[in-house]
Amino acid sequence: YVNGRIEGKGNFLFPSGTSYIGQFKDGEFHGEGMLIFPDCGKFTGTWEHGVVVKGEYAFKDGLPYDEREEWDYCNGVDRRFFSERVDGLRPAGDEQLTNEHPAQPIPPGTFDIGRGYYDPNSKYVHAYDGVVIGTLLEDEDEEWITSKCRRGK
Repeated sequence: YVNGRIEGKGNFLFPSGTSYIGQFKDGEFHGEGMLIFPDCGKFTGTWEHGVVVKGEYAFKDGLPYDEREEWDYCNGVDRRFFSERVDGLRPAGDEQLTNEHPAQPIPPGTFDIGRGYYDPNSKYVHAYDGVVIGTLLEDEDEEWITSKCRRGK
């Protein structure tokens, strides 16, 4: 710390669980650093006085995102998971329902949302271990989830 502000190399943990590991100047992200989003991915980049000037994001499964390219992952033409694109398709009868194989078990009547499951009865989102991690933001989210996501049997 210099004058009560973070300076040099350090770590910062946000209340959401997201963490920043990297360089600070006058209490701001400044220089090389990485934002790590729990169970989602990471953004590695360069900041100047708290503003990102360049960087790249990679999803949890390692899939890099590049906004300059035509996005061809999981679109209407190619619905394979990233792991299927990298490792190939599974043999007949060994269905892959999520990017992770085998899929995480979820309770009957709940819906897999990729970072846990949604229970339409309680209206809560749970981590796969059953711990409540939040609620949905919009009513439209529930409609989309219940019509598109894997349902626990």
